[in-house]
Amino acid sequence: MKKYLAILFAVLALLLAACAGRQKAPANYNVIIASDLHYISPRITDNGEYFMRVLANGDGKLSQYSEEITDAFLAEVVAQKPEALILTGDLTFNGAMESHEDLAEKLRAVEAAGVPVLVLTGNHDVYNGNAARYEGDHFEHVPSAATLGFHQVYGAFGPDEALALDESSLSYVYQLNETTRALMLDFNTLGSPCGLSEDTLSWVERQLKQAKADGQTVLAAGHQNLFQHSMFTYGYVINGAEALSGLLERYGVELFFSGHMHIQHYLQQGKVTEICTSALCLSPCQYAVLTAENGKISYDTRPVDVSAWAKGRGSEDENLLNFTAYAAAAFDQRGEVQAREALEDADLSPEEKEAMISYACAIQRGVFSGDLRAAGEIDPDGSLAALWSRVGNLHGYYLSTITPEVGMDYNHWSN
Repeated sequence: MKKYLAILFAVLALLLAACAGRQKAPANYNVIIASDLHYISPRITDNGEYFMRVLANGDGKLSQYSEEITDAFLAEVVAQKPEALILTGDLTFNGAMESHEDLAEKLRAVEAAGVPVLVLTGNHDVYNGNAARYEGDHFEHVPSAATLGFHQVYGAFGPDEALALDESSLSYVYQLNETTRALMLDFNTLGSPCGLSEDTLSWVERQLKQAKADGQTVLAAGHQNLFQHSMFTYGYVINGAEALSGLLERYGVELFFSGHMHIQHYLQQGKVTEICTSALCLSPCQYAVLTAENGKISYDTRPVDVSAWAKGRGSEDENLLNFTAYAAAAFDQRGEVQAREALEDADLSPEEKEAMISYACAIQRGVFSGDLRAAGEIDPDGSLAALWSRVGNLHGYYLSTITPEVGMDYNHWSN
């Protein structure tokens, strides 16, 4: 009898060993992802002359309406009640502590409504020497967040409830549900800007190994990018990207979420897909909904309905009441200025230049919104793209690198 019991226990032990690390049945979930809020507190800007000049020299941020865009977005989050809200960095315009404090207050209200919030650092958020207060025609520097200050302000939004915290960065692991963990990676430490230190990389491998042993699915996120999505690499693609992507693939992590570029895009290399969510503060001011149902995962973007939010509060600001059109016009205006400057000395007819400008604006809209179908409709035979490639300056080269993606729509993804 003892012999048979011994055999039985041995068989049970083998079965348990075989089951160890086997992935559990995936849970259904609904998560909202947003990036690059670039929120600035009304306490440190009057939207005056100097601040508007800063915005005019930027990439089209609508930070003069930062308060309204952020509030409208968070109202939609609360109404949808996702399993979590993930913010992938550049929470603030320039890292000023007042902006961090005021945004954290808004996020506390989201959590009080029953939606957990998970935050990440962006390059604008910590150690930012450009943190400033803007008044009238001048500015003055104000304190920015360092690692300790960031954790003190945002500890309640992920780190304090984390399964594991990295000692070398603000990276952490959060249990989204019984079968899914979020690996939230900080690429903005003082020692390893735009990347991971060797210590953090080792920590990442330990967390992935533990997740696999526990049968968990892992979603990974960071601010800067894992892959090269555009002609820009330095300061965009993280240092050590190959090592990190290798770890993610080895441990079966299929999705990595980022932002930073302000464009809407996705790219697969090997078995890992990176999805970059465009900037909330830029037209079309969109965020993403990530849904998992019976193992099927889908990602879809939605624009914030700022106008409906403004109408509900009795606003009389015409820009807010017609926000989609206002934001799009402001974005196109910037794109037109860039295109005209690029064509100023080109030996082309006025008609050719105007057509090329329209095409350039459509390309810019498409890149930032993630929908490049309209650019294809404007230039069905590729003649305008060919003219831009012949211009021979940086703007022409930039547009030519996007040409192969004309006709694409990066706002929807599924496995």
